[in-house]
Amino acid sequence: MKRITTILIVFLMTIYATQAQAIQPAQEVQSAKSSGIAFKEINLFEAVNLKSSENQIPKEFKEYTIFSIQQEKMASLKSDAPKTMSLQIPGKKSLISLELVKVDITTDDFTIVEMPAGKTIVPSKTISHYRGIIKGNPKSIAAISIFDNEVSGLISIEDDPNNLVLAKLENSKNHILYEDKDITHLDDFVCQTPDTGIEHKQELSDTSIPAKNQVKCPEILFDIGNDIVRDKGGAQQASNYIQSLFNQVAILYANENVKIKLSGLNAWTSATPFRGLEDYRNYRNRNAFNGDLGHFVTYNFSGGVAWVNALCGSYKYAVSGIARSFSNVPRYSWSVSVVAHELGHNFGSQHTHSCSWNGNSTAIDGCYRTEGGCGRPGLPSGGGTIMSYCHLTNVGIDFNKGFGTQPGNIIRRTINGARCVSTCDDGNTGGGGGPGTDEVNCNGIPFYSNNLTYPVGYLVVFEGHLFRRTSNDWEQLGVCNSGPCVGVAQWVEGLNYNIGARVVNDGSLFERISTGWREISSCETSTSGQLAASIAPPINSTGFIYYPNPVNDILTVETNNITDGSATLYIKDIKGNMLQSVKLDDTTPNKNSTTTLDMSMLSRGMYFIQMVSAKKIITQKIFKQ
Repeated sequence: MKRITTILIVFLMTIYATQAQAIQPAQEVQSAKSSGIAFKEINLFEAVNLKSSENQIPKEFKEYTIFSIQQEKMASLKSDAPKTMSLQIPGKKSLISLELVKVDITTDDFTIVEMPAGKTIVPSKTISHYRGIIKGNPKSIAAISIFDNEVSGLISIEDDPNNLVLAKLENSKNHILYEDKDITHLDDFVCQTPDTGIEHKQELSDTSIPAKNQVKCPEILFDIGNDIVRDKGGAQQASNYIQSLFNQVAILYANENVKIKLSGLNAWTSATPFRGLEDYRNYRNRNAFNGDLGHFVTYNFSGGVAWVNALCGSYKYAVSGIARSFSNVPRYSWSVSVVAHELGHNFGSQHTHSCSWNGNSTAIDGCYRTEGGCGRPGLPSGGGTIMSYCHLTNVGIDFNKGFGTQPGNIIRRTINGARCVSTCDDGNTGGGGGPGTDEVNCNGIPFYSNNLTYPVGYLVVFEGHLFRRTSNDWEQLGVCNSGPCVGVAQWVEGLNYNIGARVVNDGSLFERISTGWREISSCETSTSGQLAASIAPPINSTGFIYYPNPVNDILTVETNNITDGSATLYIKDIKGNMLQSVKLDDTTPNKNSTTTLDMSMLSRGMYFIQMVSAKKIITQKIFKQ
């Protein structure tokens, strides 16, 4: 009887949940229409007669359109950017009508900083970003950015590896719409990220295990190389360019139900103190930043490189060598592909030609020689995916295919399981809600077991969510509203946990205390537990805990087991400026060192606490109330 009641409740809640916001472009458009929001037609462009055009377009371009902007309409659009619109773009063969929804790609504390001066630049209020689809084609995607007197964007259609690029021509007021297939001979990118040799387990690469809806939003900071800043005409212009680029990267992730946000831009007006990935990591680990990942973009780097599965650690970085314009024609799609690819590594995915997929140590595609020595499969029909090297073949990469099922699952699970990544709770259009986010009663429903095979219709609880088995997948039905372990993350070895933090390990709920971990109860009962010292590393494994967080006046820091000599604690602001420092001498093994820091004079907001020793750098966020 209880099972029948639960199913009825779930069914009713699922009907309601289908009306919740989603972040896929087609769903955003449909959600706006369902709310009664009109898509006003905007005719911003006028086609230019090619014979009278002064623009010299390289002979490589076969299918393209040149058009100008109607300045009065552009001024109106910048001063009062609509929440939705139907943007009309003159195409070579016919008019392209885009249904677009305005999106916010930045975090609430987004900053632009001119480096190395540390000067804060006020973000432009007239830059707007949109995502959507081609009208009548829900399986297409379109990302458009509007700033200054410029419009840039990317359009991709299902089963068509020829992506459309919209951009302003350099040294001209005119714009161009072209197919990126015409310049694929320039796409010689080979990622320098090595294969990890770690096989993606079957339960992570198919639908045999439930997967929660994406509700977390990784925040990314970009350091913009001086070569790009000079090329674009200054820090503000370079920042606008990278924002537009990021919007196009973000729509590829949004189409995978993953929402990423831009937390900051550092525009370097002189040479950067780093060149490659290791240099960049060393610099960033010593100069705290606001974000979950740091990304260095420059023209002067061949391809890209990133650490794999790097969230929440000291290797959370990537470098992307993006593309200069080709004879005054910007190459947005190439740069988008590189940045999205390297971020995919940070989020846990390997290349699709790695011998780590399918649950049997084989590759997904054969667009490049395999990594790991397994057999080389054939080329994918209709184009490859973002983590592939299919741009080096005649099939190309279809942005509409995204990352593909297996890499996409890895990316979503990595983000969902990242303790350092905040949830998408900003309430903006495109938030992380969606079907299955309502609360449901999970009492009496068994926990998921990887050792069992479940029939269609069976209900299980997994990571605080209720799932129902379908014929080929799991359907998420809601968030469990009962049980001591609901919504509590699994313990992760190597993470720093503050006092008061709760984790799940071996089917029990634990709380961090000053001397170790206290078992609160079993996840299936509410029986009180006792002190447990062995389920997670005590302080001498991580070396660094701090509390309370948020803090009002006094911050307490405990350190231990710093065996490589003394260490120093730093308090820094979001720009990396040092506000306080304390030298720690007594950090021998098995002996705690307790230090207090006076935070009362600091303004409300976010800061960083950093411990630096000869062999270790640990950086964490703290919040001043």
